[in-house]
Amino acid sequence: MEFHFHRPTGFLANFIESIVFFKYLTPDYEAEKLLPEGYQDLIIDLTEKPKYIFENTTLEKKQKFKSSWLSGARKKLITIDAGGINSSMMVIRFQQGAAYHFSHFPMDEITDQVVDTDLLFGNSINNLREEILNRANATDKFAVVEDFFCQRLLKTEIPDVVSYGIGVLASNPTEKTIKQLSDKCGYSQKHLIHLFKKHLGLTPKALQKIQRFQQVLNELEQSNSINWTRLSLDCGYYDQAHFINEFKHYSGLNPEKYMVEKGPHLNYIPVKTVVKN
Repeated sequence: MEFHFHRPTGFLANFIESIVFFKYLTPDYEAEKLLPEGYQDLIIDLTEKPKYIFENTTLEKKQKFKSSWLSGARKKLITIDAGGINSSMMVIRFQQGAAYHFSHFPMDEITDQVVDTDLLFGNSINNLREEILNRANATDKFAVVEDFFCQRLLKTEIPDVVSYGIGVLASNPTEKTIKQLSDKCGYSQKHLIHLFKKHLGLTPKALQKIQRFQQVLNELEQSNSINWTRLSLDCGYYDQAHFINEFKHYSGLNPEKYMVEKGPHLNYIPVKTVVKN
């Protein structure tokens, strides 16, 4: 398997968090559950085999995609095709609040959805896919992707109130309330919510809850011994029931079962069960 990770620099780094390219990947499972992180991801499939989204519980095929698709910000887990034999993809992760500036499409209209890229980018992504396929090495492929998005990006910036709010909630998702944030920015809560939904696809409250959940996952990865009560309180949950309910909402599992079934990387759970046709 070949895997390459690239993080843009300069002005584009404000809008694209990372670009990943891999090929010859053959997982030993058919599907995987991805947990919500609050990002939009653009996936360009470099094979001809269709990929699927599955129902989380029944594992029945729900959607079929080919060539490229965009996953909106999610408030719940999603079960996706693991790729099959010798899969190859380019995955572009946008900075939170940044995908809107390439598509000029309200992000709340694709929250918890996966959509064909034609809806947002027209045929241009198909042309980009061909350019990627025509490049021999990962460095050249990344350069093609960066050039594509630089050409689509006008000299614009994520609104200060949105970027500031994302940063505040990320730095301390356990204490800052939405009212405090709106008071600090000078915006009404209604207008703040509108801006977040338009650019990020999530309300400030939804983002705060996802970031709190992500804080828990990071703590679990770094802890050798887990005190569940202390962990829940440290991460801002007011009691164990609150903690467990939110954890199950985002992962589909209770915390202890998650520790058994989680994959080696953050935010995904391999699905060993054979999926249904």
